[in-house]
Amino acid sequence: MTNYKQFFPFLNKVTYLDSAAMTQKPISVIEKINHFYTNCAVNTHSSNSKIAFENLQILNQTREKIAKLIDGFAEEIIFTSGTTESINLFANMIKKSIRRGDEILLSPLNHSSNLLVWVKIAQKVGAKIVYSTKIIDKISPKTAIIALSQANNSILVDLDLAKIWEKALKNGAFVINDATQSINFQKVSMNFCHALAFSSNKFYGPTGLGVLAINNYLMEELEPVKFGGGIIRKFDSKNLLFYNDYRKFEAGTLNFAAIWGLNAAIDFINKIGIETIYKKIRILADYLYEKLEKIDGIEIFSKKGDHIVIFNIKGFSAQDVASYLGNNDIYVRSGNFCVPLLKKVLKNDSFIRVSLGFYNDFADIDNLITNLEEKRFLDFV
Repeated sequence: MTNYKQFFPFLNKVTYLDSAAMTQKPISVIEKINHFYTNCAVNTHSSNSKIAFENLQILNQTREKIAKLIDGFAEEIIFTSGTTESINLFANMIKKSIRRGDEILLSPLNHSSNLLVWVKIAQKVGAKIVYSTKIIDKISPKTAIIALSQANNSILVDLDLAKIWEKALKNGAFVINDATQSINFQKVSMNFCHALAFSSNKFYGPTGLGVLAINNYLMEELEPVKFGGGIIRKFDSKNLLFYNDYRKFEAGTLNFAAIWGLNAAIDFINKIGIETIYKKIRILADYLYEKLEKIDGIEIFSKKGDHIVIFNIKGFSAQDVASYLGNNDIYVRSGNFCVPLLKKVLKNDSFIRVSLGFYNDFADIDNLITNLEEKRFLDFV
């Protein structure tokens, strides 16, 4: 298999198995961010200068690249600080369409960012929250919102997005896709949702940047819930006239350095190809599962082929296992992964999570397995 570690400086230091929390950054992304701060650190609004114009070109180019990536249009792309802000913005803009007695359909496996805001809105308007991992079975004429995750950060559930979309349209429901965990290994498309959110830092790009994509026709109807510079066409001290596109949702100065970095990340991923990445991760996932299931006392909650695997080892707390591994420069995660209902789904309070990136290799997995088999999890305490 191709050695992709050569492009990721941080991977020379550790065995990194926590890509569901944050993906590592290729050198091309790091260099692009450095180039911005060294040579191009001016605001696009500063003046009609060459550098400001270059920044504007990168900004527009990045929108276009994202749009192509997700089967959308550049004018549908809104830059935010991350997935959490993206979903919160959309939820608070769309809530005017939710009435008392309506249903908001969620998966109990949703991340807090695609869960808590909907619960809060339901409480305010008198809507009902419906939880189900089988989304399509629960869509009804009462459904106002379907907030799903194409891939979760704990247990991976296969969703037929095309059928969910078709049934949602028939019942007049809005669909938002949290694509944070799927954008980096499988096809993500605006063809099956009204809105889509993801974070740059889960796409091998910098932190502090997110994307919210909203269908054009819906974007025109929505009102901003965040206010500041750059969102109005006209203001006469009493009346506000907002722009009628993405600009009305991008108040304040954008994270230009991160946008430069995401631009480079998209180029990097496109050069490799998302299908190639998927195949590589699937091979690693099968190998990981086969190795894990041979460990005495292990309880695996994921299925074979999942690149995000959660498990426990009988007799040891998840925190102790993760801490021991971390002390040996093997980076995994323990806890409930910001999925507050996970313990109800799996009847357990805490788990160990291994999440693979395409830069991982068999040696990473072998190192993990060796340390797990030794079961010296309390030695460092």
